[in-house]
Amino acid sequence: MNILNALSGVAGEGVKKLFQEIKNLASLHSNAKSLRKEIDRLKGIGDDIKSQLRGKGRQPKLVVRNWLDRQAQIVKFAEEVLHQYEQSKSLRFCGCCPHCLLIPKSSRKILNSLAEIVKLLKMKDSDFPKSDDLGEPPGTLLQPMENKLVGKFVHEKLLEMETWLLKDESLRVVGVYGMPGVGKTSMLKHINNNEKVVNFFKLVIWVTVSRDSDISDLQRRICDRIELPWRPNLSIDEVAGLLQTVFKERQLLLILDDVWKRIDVSKLGISTSDNKIKVVLTSRDKEVCRSMKADKMIAMKQLSEEDGWELFCRGALPAGEDQNMDSEIEPFARSIAKECKGHPLAIKTLARTVPQLQSSTPSEWEYVLKQLKEINTQFYRIHENILRDLFKPLKHSYDALESDELRLCFLYLAAYREDEEIDADELIQLWLAEGLVNSREEGRHDFLRTLVNRCLVEIEVREANGHQICKVKIHDVLRDMAVHVAEVDQNILFRAGQSLTEFPKSASATSVRISLMHNRIRILPESVNCEKLVTLLLSWNTFEEVPESFLEKLNMLKVLDLSNTPIKFLPSSIHQLKHLLYLQLSNTQIKVIPHQTFELSRLQFLDLSFSPLKNIPSMIKKLKSLQTLNLAHCYDLEFVSSDISQLTSLEELDLWKSTMFGNSRDVRVGGESREASLQDVCKLHRLKHLRLILKSQIEEKTVGNLVKLQELWLLWMPEVRQTYLPTDMVAMHSLERLHLYNCHVKGTPDLFPELQNLKYLKLKSSQILLTLSGLGLATLSNLNEIDIEECLLLTELGEEFGRKGCFPRLRKLKLSMLPSLESVCSFVEEGALPMLQTLTIFRCMKFKVLPPGLDNLNSLEQIKGEKEWWNEISWRNEEMKKHVHAKYVEIVEIHDNYHV
Repeated sequence: MNILNALSGVAGEGVKKLFQEIKNLASLHSNAKSLRKEIDRLKGIGDDIKSQLRGKGRQPKLVVRNWLDRQAQIVKFAEEVLHQYEQSKSLRFCGCCPHCLLIPKSSRKILNSLAEIVKLLKMKDSDFPKSDDLGEPPGTLLQPMENKLVGKFVHEKLLEMETWLLKDESLRVVGVYGMPGVGKTSMLKHINNNEKVVNFFKLVIWVTVSRDSDISDLQRRICDRIELPWRPNLSIDEVAGLLQTVFKERQLLLILDDVWKRIDVSKLGISTSDNKIKVVLTSRDKEVCRSMKADKMIAMKQLSEEDGWELFCRGALPAGEDQNMDSEIEPFARSIAKECKGHPLAIKTLARTVPQLQSSTPSEWEYVLKQLKEINTQFYRIHENILRDLFKPLKHSYDALESDELRLCFLYLAAYREDEEIDADELIQLWLAEGLVNSREEGRHDFLRTLVNRCLVEIEVREANGHQICKVKIHDVLRDMAVHVAEVDQNILFRAGQSLTEFPKSASATSVRISLMHNRIRILPESVNCEKLVTLLLSWNTFEEVPESFLEKLNMLKVLDLSNTPIKFLPSSIHQLKHLLYLQLSNTQIKVIPHQTFELSRLQFLDLSFSPLKNIPSMIKKLKSLQTLNLAHCYDLEFVSSDISQLTSLEELDLWKSTMFGNSRDVRVGGESREASLQDVCKLHRLKHLRLILKSQIEEKTVGNLVKLQELWLLWMPEVRQTYLPTDMVAMHSLERLHLYNCHVKGTPDLFPELQNLKYLKLKSSQILLTLSGLGLATLSNLNEIDIEECLLLTELGEEFGRKGCFPRLRKLKLSMLPSLESVCSFVEEGALPMLQTLTIFRCMKFKVLPPGLDNLNSLEQIKGEKEWWNEISWRNEEMKKHVHAKYVEIVEIHDNYHV
């Protein structure tokens, strides 16, 4: 009887489930309509939150960011569910084929999505702060600077300024003035990075003003700094009102470096009547400080002879000023230092050009002094802002460079506008095109390093996506000197960022290089008589066409940059540029590449990224010398010919966010060729850098030919279920950086141990990944960074992360937006992760307990996370909390997905 009752109960449960399934199917259509409404509603709430934050120039607090993360995930999943439902509607329900299973499955997924949305909305109502307290201001950005400034006067003024800013409530504006190269900017960098100043002001904004800056440009840069999207449709007054709202009741320090004329700070949202806001500015002109109503002013002056000597020794002597100098050399060295007249920039630069102390003789130093005094400043048309006393030591530093190629590499920096941060890779690519360097490695590790060591340039290196981004900057005085030396000595015309409205008439038949970047040239002349011209840089101008005859006399041209202009066509005369190696057309309006372009048989670099390009025809195969082809973010690109596989010299191919690649298909366009497939790309055996979007799985024996690949980015479309990586990837022995997006990898354990050169791994949006255990990452001897993001089901990393002998060189571990992650591992052994320096935990809502033994990591320097997350951690013991707390660093930047 009991058995019968039990069977009856089971049957009853089955019948109930069946009836519920039938009921769900009957209401499927109405549920789908409800889900669409709820998705739109959820999107509207998210947009409203972001709008509130934008209006106040704030970044979302932790609970708000977590909610927005979850909102984005739910919306993405729900829209995929609706897409599947729409597909299933077109199928005929017979009840017996696999397709019929889609319909009840869609019904269950729709109901689950509706339930998740209800749950998320309840979370918002219960957990959110008040609507006027959803965000917080961005933090202070530190400025790169020297560790120590020289001179008693400078240290006195630093202390004086600190006191004014922190304790004088009546003070609003501080002005620092003095001749170029005297140390104004260096002093302000110390103020910007001063811990007391940073703690006092809730927001510190640094803006380099420059000669050609206008109010609109300054407004845009301030908006960028506070993560406030730039709105070009707003007037200057409207932006000013918006900024004033953002800064209202905010403890703010605005630093304006290198001001050339009076700036109306009210247009920057600054009210000088507000005692919470203060402004510090530097200028070469005392009257500019007065015109901006500075309450206090500091006059920077040259270093005393003894301070100048100390600074010179710091640069000239291997061990700094503590090393004794030969008594026969010292008189010449002091005379050389005196020639700088106390200018810190000149002293630092000149000190790096003198002979090495250990291997030099007094006669060599005497010769340097003689050369320095013999420089004829009258020969040069010295700019009014370059003092002749300052010009002589700087010119000597330039003359002392070892080769003509290195001197030209330095002069090339003046092709860019004043105060621009120059991308080192872009700069070196131009050096390569001109034949000044033989390789990227020589450009970066030899030439650029030499310029840095000579204090002729500054560089800032930061890492992103496992790759070093190097920015190069030249002091505006050195740039002014380079502009004039280039014009007089080398027939080079550099006029970047000078608001020119027409092509300069000073361009002549002897001109070798011309840079007119960042001007307002609206019309190019019909022709230019510059038969010796090698380089022509015209980016960031407003001309809409290149006249047919404009290029006809430029037969020697090697470098042509027309990027960031509204041109729609290239002239057919482009084919006459037989020596052209570098063609930059990024962010233009070009839809079609003229067939004459494919006659440029020497072309090595072609960039058409961010253009409305429609197709890459079969004629692309004629560019046999092409080494770099950039087609990233060409959203209208519909067709790439399979003949791309014949670009046998290609080393870099970038099709990120452009067309999608699948497996081979014989689809022909106009009868000329078929569409390129993944197999075609994989025939390019010289590729070192590749970025692609995939619309199908990678099959076995497809990618094994890419043995020279160093960097690989792959993004699968959401409907593709790539659950493994092809085993022939083991042939990629040179692979250093691997980015996998929407790759639902859960295995391939035999693959990763073979990639022993792998330094960086990024896994994003892997929807079935539960753990990193079993992937075989722990034994990679060169892996120094792992970045895991938006893997919704990942609950742990794996026990090998706490085991001694695993991950021998891992330096950075970044975990972002992992809603299910609860732990890294259960315990960290002594000796585990011996080189780990940075652990980042970013928007991992369930990660509340740090693993015991984490304090065993002796190399750990930082644990980065949001302040709210850190405050919610449950500590196992006070000793661990005390030990680890000293390593905590608050994350203040906004993730790319949240530029609100």
